[in-house]
Amino acid sequence: MNETSTKISNNPSLSYEKDFYQWTIEQSEALRDRQIKALDWDNLTEEIEALGKEQLHAVESYLKQLIAHRFKLEYVNDEYCRRGWQKEINTFKDGIEDRLTNSLKRKIDLEKVYNRAKRDLLIDYPELKRKLPEKCPYSLDEWLQ
Repeated sequence: MNETSTKISNNPSLSYEKDFYQWTIEQSEALRDRQIKALDWDNLTEEIEALGKEQLHAVESYLKQLIAHRFKLEYVNDEYCRRGWQKEINTFKDGIEDRLTNSLKRKIDLEKVYNRAKRDLLIDYPELKRKLPEKCPYSLDEWLQ
């Protein structure tokens, strides 16, 4: 190990600020070896919280797109685009399925996601304003069928 690596290893916060990737390696080794004193508790806590938020954001983002595309299939008469929309729906479902856990499922704000999907859909198809339900018409499980 060179002198710089030794300094980084001895100071996890410095490693975190200078070389995040190296920090992740060092922290995973410290966790695996149960080296409690080598753990960068503050940054580990922040990163774990951020991971959870990012997973929730990813699921909600896929769900938003899925909702918009399902409404396109239901309300927009465009035979040329239908196959593409259906393929994208499948992609969004796959993304949700790959990330969704029971605990994450309870955190999803379906009404918020629904309103965002509707808002974006109405930019492209303002004529749907009177056709789209005011409140989310389906449960999460129903959207994912």
